[in-house]
Amino acid sequence: MLQLLVVALALGQGVQHAGLLGTWEIEPSSSQYKGRAPLKSGTMRFEATPAGVHVVCDVMTASGIPFHFEYQGPEDGSVHPVAGNPYYDSESTEWPDANTAKRTELRAGHVIGSSTMTLAADGKSFTAVSQRSAPEDGHLYTSTIVWKRKAGS
Repeated sequence: MLQLLVVALALGQGVQHAGLLGTWEIEPSSSQYKGRAPLKSGTMRFEATPAGVHVVCDVMTASGIPFHFEYQGPEDGSVHPVAGNPYYDSESTEWPDANTAKRTELRAGHVIGSSTMTLAADGKSFTAVSQRSAPEDGHLYTSTIVWKRKAGS
């Protein structure tokens, strides 16, 4: 009940991503990577809070190294810090429509990449198409990651 109240309050404050609320897992067999080894696994959670959206992500790299990152704030195009991500340290997300989020990714104040997340019509998956420069040498890599709904709306 409390979770429904928080969601209702957040939606009243303009959270536009109600379809992405919940927990998602990477579908490795449906995902593609170029310029970077594929992720072994991953879980991402979107939560509505009074402050906006709280995104929490845990992934396992191809070499077996886990990393955890998260960020929170209104998805209105303003920039928010990202804790724990080795690729970008801040982000800005906008919603051109109810099923599409466009995230701009920054490192040290410079745009280094972007991700477009599109919710499937049935709400059971979303696809994140990303391109960004690698922090170690600046080479461009791309990914198309399919996330399947594990729990939530």
